[in-house]
This record gives sequence, structure tokens and C-alpha cells, in this order.
Amino acid sequence: MKNSEETPRPARGIRTRAVHGSHPVKPGPVSTPIVHSATFSFPSLDALRAERDKHASGAYYQRDGHPTLRACEQRLAGLEGAETALLFSSGVAAIAAALLANLRAGDHVIALHQCYGGTHDLVTWGAEHFGWTVDLVDARDPDSWERVFRKETRLLHVESPTNPTLCLVDIGRAADLAHRHQALLSVDNTFASPVGQQPLALGADLVLYSATKSIGGHGDLLAGAALGSAERLEKLWRVRKVFGPVPDPTIAWQIERSLKTMPLRVAAANDNALQLARRLADHPGVAQVLYPGLTAHPGHALAMRQMKLGFGPVVSIDVRGGGEAAAAMVDSLQIVRHGPSLGGVDSLASLPAHTSHVQLGAAGRAKAGIPEGLVRLSVGIEDLEDLWADVDQALARSAALKV
Repeated sequence: MKNSEETPRPARGIRTRAVHGSHPVKPGPVSTPIVHSATFSFPSLDALRAERDKHASGAYYQRDGHPTLRACEQRLAGLEGAETALLFSSGVAAIAAALLANLRAGDHVIALHQCYGGTHDLVTWGAEHFGWTVDLVDARDPDSWERVFRKETRLLHVESPTNPTLCLVDIGRAADLAHRHQALLSVDNTFASPVGQQPLALGADLVLYSATKSIGGHGDLLAGAALGSAERLEKLWRVRKVFGPVPDPTIAWQIERSLKTMPLRVAAANDNALQLARRLADHPGVAQVLYPGLTAHPGHALAMRQMKLGFGPVVSIDVRGGGEAAAAMVDSLQIVRHGPSLGGVDSLASLPAHTSHVQLGAAGRAKAGIPEGLVRLSVGIEDLEDLWADVDQALARSAALKV
């Protein structure tokens, strides 16, 4: 006779999984206990070996596996519909693990011009120090991607939406392209979040996150995550074990706690972002609004198919007057804070030319389609009218300063 854990049951909804996880609810602590121990003792050598061989699922040594980390990883995997997940000390660490796990000297990786600046740094570093070869392709022109594939290509890495220009990538098409060339597809899904878009179901091999953003959601932790099959994640686990980018158990507990409200937070922020984008599209101080929720956005139809809970919390605006006007606008904000992050309950504004994409230089940003006057608004869960009044007055002050 099957026990209760093996009894088939209807698939749970995303909010239920966020609160309770994907496994049967058990009596005991409602909140996962934090195990404040980096190492564990055993009654015998055989017991030690057995626990060590469980890798990320074990409680042997924190760099190998830890029960508090594992509880969070299992909840994340359940939300994403992944077989398993791994936590890292930052989003960049998760992306680095994906690269290091799948590339050797002489291998070729393809990424987007529009990728996060830290990803540019990673692939450049790998080319300089590990002997990878790298090609960057334009997210706006997927028809051109096939030309850069080689027999040495092992990985196609994309973002959708991209940071900060909010280009959309057809994940299914990208997966087909990569697999046709015997390469893997990895997707940085940070902007959409695990509840907003699920790349694995669309054909991706690996999904990567800065858990600092919508997953953590409160601006109080730094972490990353990778999700996929157990076979794929085993390679990333070995990278994590060798290089050691493992978060603290308290961080894992914070993430798991935050996951319980993520569907609500993401839905509220996405709704605010859509309403602001629609208003900003008609604002005289704005030359262009980049947001996939707008029908004029070239990726709107694709976003309607791929993004399940709205169009993301980030709205990018090209302020009339260029870089100086954009800086004046950001300096004039009162409720929206000036800070280099996104996906939190607090609204933030940043200037990619000075933060996330400063390392590209003006020429590199132009090639990626990032105007010098671009302001990236990460919209939070505040009252919409308060956010609109703040952005409107900041744009008015920016315009006045140019007179």
C-alpha cells in the first residue's frame, strides 16, 4: 500500500506551492528551522560516507550540502517545475557556475549584447583566463544568431526580458537552435521571476537567477540560484563545491520565507509597472518607453505567450535630453529611491550607464541599444498614484533644469 507521500493528488496552484511547497504538509514547525552548523557529526564512517554521497541533498559539510539550504532549494524547484535547484552566494556566482560547468578551454559560448553587464564581465574573463571563445549576438535580431554557431559551441546564454532594454527572446526557438547545434540553452530569468515565466517548460536546459531580486524581494539579501535537471545541476554542484560560493543558512531561510509571498509581490509590482508604462508612454518628458506590456513593444505578442503573471516589474524610459536630463530626473525622485537593484517591494531607479552597464562604455551601450539617457525603473508595491506623482514631478524638474 502506498503511503501518503506517494498518493497521487491534483497539481497545486502557484500560490499554494509558494506557501506550502510541493510536498505533503507535515506537522511541526511552520517555518523551516535554521540549522546553525557548518559541519555535522556521524556515528560511524559508513554513515559519514553515506551522507557525503548525497551531495547537495546531504548534511555533511555546508559547502557540500546543508538542510536549511536544501529546504529552500526544494521549494524553489517546486515553484519553477524543475527537478532540482541549487543556491549560490550571488546571481553572478550562479551564472559563473553555469559557464564553468559547461565550458572548457577552446569551447565557444554565445551570449547577448543586451545581457547584464556582469555577464559581459564573466564571458570576457573566461575568454582571457580560461581560453573560451565568445560571440555576442543582438537580441533584436534572432535570425542572425545561427551564423555564429560553430562545432565548438557548447552554450547559448540569453536573458528574457533583457537588462535593461527589455528585449524579449523566444525561449522555445532559442532552445531549438541551441539543441540543433548540440549546445545547451541557459536563461537568466531574473526579470520575469520563477512565477512569471518558466523557461524549462519552454525547452531551456538551465535557468539562472539573482535571488537578490524578486525572489528575495526586500533588498536585504544577496544570493543566486540555478535550476534544471539533476544531471545538469550535478555539474554546477561540483563547481559550487570546488569554488565555494555557498550562501549562509540564514540567507536560505530568508529566501524561503520570501518565496511564500512572491506571487503576491510580483503580481502587485507587475500591475504597477504596466500602469506606469502606459502613462509614461504619453509623457512629454519621455522619448521612449521600453516595456513588453505595451502593445507597441515589438515583443508584446511573445510576452503574452511566455510571461504568466504580467510583464515584469521593470520599466525603462529614455528621458528627453540625454544623460544629464536622466541624472537630473533620478536626483529629483522622492519616493522612488536611487539604487542599483530591482525586483523589490521598494521602487528603485538606476542609470544603467553608471551602474549595471558602466563596463560596456558608451560605444558598447550604443551597440546594445542602451541610450545614455535611459532610466531603469524597478517598480515596487507602493500605491500607484504616489509613484506616478513622484515620477511625473521628477520629469518636470528635469525638464525645467534644461531651460
